[in-house]
Amino acid sequence: MFRKIIAGVFLAMSVAVAFSGIGAAAAAVSQIIPAKVMTFKDWAVGCDNGLSCEAVTLNPKSSAENTLSLAMNRTPVRNGGLSINVSGFATGTDRYRILIDKRVIDTGAVGPDKETIIVTGADAVKLARAMAKGWAFSLIDGNGQNLGRASLAGVSATLRYMDTTQGRLGSRGAIVANARRPARVKKSFVPMIAARRIAPSEQLPEAPALVALSESSPCAKERFGATEDAAYSLGPTQSLVLLNCGSGAYNFSVGAYIGNRDLAGKWTFAPATFDYTPNRLNEKSDLALLVNADWNGATQTLSSYAKGRGIGDCGSSEQYVWDGSMFRLIQATQMDECRGSLDWITVWRAEVSLTS
Repeated sequence: MFRKIIAGVFLAMSVAVAFSGIGAAAAAVSQIIPAKVMTFKDWAVGCDNGLSCEAVTLNPKSSAENTLSLAMNRTPVRNGGLSINVSGFATGTDRYRILIDKRVIDTGAVGPDKETIIVTGADAVKLARAMAKGWAFSLIDGNGQNLGRASLAGVSATLRYMDTTQGRLGSRGAIVANARRPARVKKSFVPMIAARRIAPSEQLPEAPALVALSESSPCAKERFGATEDAAYSLGPTQSLVLLNCGSGAYNFSVGAYIGNRDLAGKWTFAPATFDYTPNRLNEKSDLALLVNADWNGATQTLSSYAKGRGIGDCGSSEQYVWDGSMFRLIQATQMDECRGSLDWITVWRAEVSLTS
């Protein structure tokens, strides 16, 4: 990965780009429709375009003291595919007991880090069904010490939503409202994006070209003080430029440009094209804004990570792959509720095939 950082002093007004949920300003060039994240009392749940579902606990509004973090994941396989992850505790023992309404539902070994428990397969289905009918979840270690509790308010509706979305409701595979008929899991669609692997080059825009771009860009009005702009190679005649476009307390925004070098070595720049972007400079602009952006040259991925507040328990993120002409969305996550969960829910995904 080749990177050039240009730092300078630019006087202008700083405008922080506010966090906005996925889908706020989607580009119309594709049919990408990220899923919605639903909230049921103390739980959030979402199922992506591949019908993989995730659900996480939220801190109760009354009290978050001694609260465990629970995350459920279920893939759209006909039977099973469910896992439950318990974290937010620490123990010196290697065993645990999970109690629902003071009755032991599951026991097993604590993870090697002594801070996580993963329940899978039939045990996970049994535990989920008990949670759907229960009112109190508690965790006990091998010494009998109470490690914490989790709210079950809304978990029944959460599991029903997962069952319904995947087409399991009323079947043997359902967690709630199960019956004898076989599960008929709905068909899903996960696109495959073919991208040609980049051959990195030392040819990058020089400082004068980047300064000229920064002065002519609409981002010039959002820059102040010492700013940083980054340029990355997209091949021998192309580059990605991330131009400073304002910052706030915990979000740093950039405008994404593609640079093209002609035979004489002159660089010209245009806003990068995306098949989906939740944020743009304004309604009339075609300049995509990324937040806390990062470029990974090895995988040709560009990421954006917008936090709703400093601790990172809400916000949205996107990852894109460069396919040679535009940035294609390969993953999007979202968490609307700022209630303690650091597990953001996947609402869109695609697979990538990099070819030489």
